[in-house]
Amino acid sequence: MCESCGVSRFSLMPKVAEIPTLLRATPSMLRDSLKRKYRGTPWGTLVGGIFCILYILNPLDLIPEAIPVIGVVDDTLVLGVFLALLSRDVKKYLLWKASNENPAISLPPKT
Repeated sequence: MCESCGVSRFSLMPKVAEIPTLLRATPSMLRDSLKRKYRGTPWGTLVGGIFCILYILNPLDLIPEAIPVIGVVDDTLVLGVFLALLSRDVKKYLLWKASNENPAISLPPKT
């Protein structure tokens, strides 16, 4: 979709090659969201990020870490879901940023 951004499509799970681009763009998206330049970041993503960090750091889990192997499954699941949702929002941000820098790039229609 936006090869100049390093992102090819909207999907829930990013391609492995896209992960470095998405990780580098996340702080920029958060900065632009906090400065109110970019208003496309859902509040659910921001709240989900805070929840994810608190859940992983909190010693009380649904499945205690004392249970070998299975104990980290809930932490991994929470982190995986958050990263999938974050990658979707970062892809939208990269398209928005590219369209602002180059007006010839058009955003996909909202569905």
